[in-house]
Amino acid sequence: MKITPPERRSSVRDVPEGLEVVVPARRNIFLMLFLTAWLGGWFMGEISAGRQVFFGSTSEPNLFLAFWLAGWTVGGGFAICIWLWMLAGRQRVLLRPDALLIRREVFGLGRTHEYDLGHITNLRVAPAVTDPWSSGMRVWGVGGGPVAFDYGAKTFRFGDSLDEAEAALVVKELTARHPFREAA
Repeated sequence: MKITPPERRSSVRDVPEGLEVVVPARRNIFLMLFLTAWLGGWFMGEISAGRQVFFGSTSEPNLFLAFWLAGWTVGGGFAICIWLWMLAGRQRVLLRPDALLIRREVFGLGRTHEYDLGHITNLRVAPAVTDPWSSGMRVWGVGGGPVAFDYGAKTFRFGDSLDEAEAALVVKELTARHPFREAA
């Protein structure tokens, strides 16, 4: 069976501010369907427990149920964020003449982190991190990506949904525009 080479997921274009790389979130249909069903149950549990806690028939508060409801609410918020990320999330990387901007956004809403180019060293493709938190988060479509750079005494990563081959293309395109220094 002949295998067709996969197409690139990210896009690269010149914009007035510099070079922009857009990396869409990886969509896992099974997880999205599972989270949709789970969130239906979550919503029913949230309503039922909320009624008991706030409008219960006893005069004494049910502290266990209130504590459970707080955890359930946080878990549901996490699930909603992951579902939205898989549905419409993307990372926007903008290489300006003076800075590297990395923005995680969903439906255009997100936070931008700006890194001064003078402090970025060793832009590279790095193997996946093996710590339990990052490894576990990659299942949900978030976590450290294969594109890494050093900034001061810390390593930052992006390109969560990129494979290493495509990450190498991104690094090549960025280094063609700016001569990132190697670590000393």
